[in-house]
Amino acid sequence: MKRRKSRAGCLTMLFATIGVLILIGVVLLFHRAARPKDKPAPEPVAKTKTGTGSAAKKQKATEERKAKPGKKEATAAPAKKTTGKKTGTAATAPSKTKAKTEPAVEEAGEVPADTADDGVADSALKRARSRLKKGDHQAAREAALEALNARPDDPKIEGFLNDLAMPLLASQRPMPEKIEYVVQSGDYLGKLAATYNTPVALIAKANNIQGAIIRVGETLRLFDGTRHAFALNISKSRNDLVVAIDGKFFKRYRVATGRDNKTPVGTFKITDKIMHPTWHRSGGAPVLYGDPANPLGTHWLAIDLPGYGLHGTWEPDQLGAQTSDGCVRLLNDHIEELYTILPKGTLVTITD
Repeated sequence: MKRRKSRAGCLTMLFATIGVLILIGVVLLFHRAARPKDKPAPEPVAKTKTGTGSAAKKQKATEERKAKPGKKEATAAPAKKTTGKKTGTAATAPSKTKAKTEPAVEEAGEVPADTADDGVADSALKRARSRLKKGDHQAAREAALEALNARPDDPKIEGFLNDLAMPLLASQRPMPEKIEYVVQSGDYLGKLAATYNTPVALIAKANNIQGAIIRVGETLRLFDGTRHAFALNISKSRNDLVVAIDGKFFKRYRVATGRDNKTPVGTFKITDKIMHPTWHRSGGAPVLYGDPANPLGTHWLAIDLPGYGLHGTWEPDQLGAQTSDGCVRLLNDHIEELYTILPKGTLVTITD
């Protein structure tokens, strides 16, 4: 009986011990599972030689590389700056990184104004050439003026506009400065010229009129000089003349001005226009057109300062310098163009 009791007691103790051990094991498992969530400790784990520690080392090294400024990040930063957008990278980077990368960002982000203007000018000039190739002269002029506005005084752009000027103006091609006019009974070229303040020569040339006859019902394109105005700007230092329409570049001409600063400075008006002019030299007899001694060329445009004006020349090699007796000289072909397009009263500004 005592042996049975002794065996029962031993079994009870054994089961109790096993139960306690199981309970302790469960508690330890729960404790171990809860530790990473409550107290993450990457550094102690990283010191161990287990696989988990090795992964932690790699993760830490990766984070340090991200935080450390490198060449790739410094290179990428300027590209983000040029878009004009703020990014989160600069805000999270260390202060030393900012000090190194910000100057590079500013240098790359700032596009010089002349570089940007050159891009606009080149693009607009390319568009102008494309429009001209398609036969749209006015659209070509507008694009070329846009190019010239981006890059003023550019000889290539001005050359394009120079070549375009007369084929556009002295033709029936449309321009904002022109109107369409249907000829009425009683109309004649002189009447239309006076009504619209435009020369007879321009009306005839633009509409391919031979002689002075116009027909009732015929549609003409006329430059409307009552709403739009030519103006001349002459530079004595550059020895050139720029024609503008409503302040916009039209054409540039090479000229000669007076030696010893004889050409007057100021703003004047064209008061008279003469084809095949006679030269009335001071103290001498008049020299008729065609006489080799007549230096006025084929046309004369007088200004409201007696004795001065614009005229042609038989000596084109003297242009581009101060070689005249005070007047402004041009090639005969060029003075003929001005004679054709400019009405009396056109402003002429002469500067040093």
